[in-house]
Amino acid sequence: MPLGDSAVLSAVFSRRAVPWLAILALCLLRSNRHWQAWLVWLPLLAVAGLALGLEEGLSIADSSAIETARLLVMALGFGWAATLLLAPWAPWPPKLGRWGSLLLVLGVFTLPGLALGHDWGQGMSDEIMALVCAVVLQFVVFALATAVSFAGWSVRRRFSIPKLVGWLFLWLIVVWVALAIPCVALTSFSNSEVMVAVLILVACCSLGSFVATFPFLVLGTVNSTLRHRLQQVMLPPEPSAAARPEPPN
Repeated sequence: MPLGDSAVLSAVFSRRAVPWLAILALCLLRSNRHWQAWLVWLPLLAVAGLALGLEEGLSIADSSAIETARLLVMALGFGWAATLLLAPWAPWPPKLGRWGSLLLVLGVFTLPGLALGHDWGQGMSDEIMALVCAVVLQFVVFALATAVSFAGWSVRRRFSIPKLVGWLFLWLIVVWVALAIPCVALTSFSNSEVMVAVLILVACCSLGSFVATFPFLVLGTVNSTLRHRLQQVMLPPEPSAAARPEPPN
């Protein structure tokens, strides 16, 4: 292999290692210095395996579409790992609340994962595709944070992981349908093929969000620490005694 090619490969691998190193740095925080918190690596590795498996499952699709789907799923995996490792401080900025905090952390940790995983310098069309992918990712993060918040509200009285999984899947569909309605309404007047492409994109984003989240929910069924952290970032807080209305005399 020429020396130049070796340097390029080294730069690519070192760049893609940055999100993994960021998760490792979060594991070294005082609240995460125990083995139960470090188990967050298991669903993250599972998401990585699912992302790599997309190459086989989407073999009929265009190579750029496969790469985009893989990067989106992997970026969401990094976002969820960071969210659970930072959960002891949830809601992080109190004024944002749980939805705003979840949106902030997922957005901060998914976008670098996407940018650093992309092979830049492959041509103008490829760069435009990457920017479009970054915009789509922000919609994905918004929809996921919203669906997670609604799912947590739905199971706030009787929390269980199986119920949470069902409600999350339902709310992802509802949120994405709500986001898709304006796009479908606009594209239906111009081109039916564009409308079909929008619907396919919405379905893929919804399914990709669920696939990236599911391994973390599965681990929450057997790991009490991560189950508690899922509750911290998903469930609305109980009303304080001072805020509860007094019973009538």
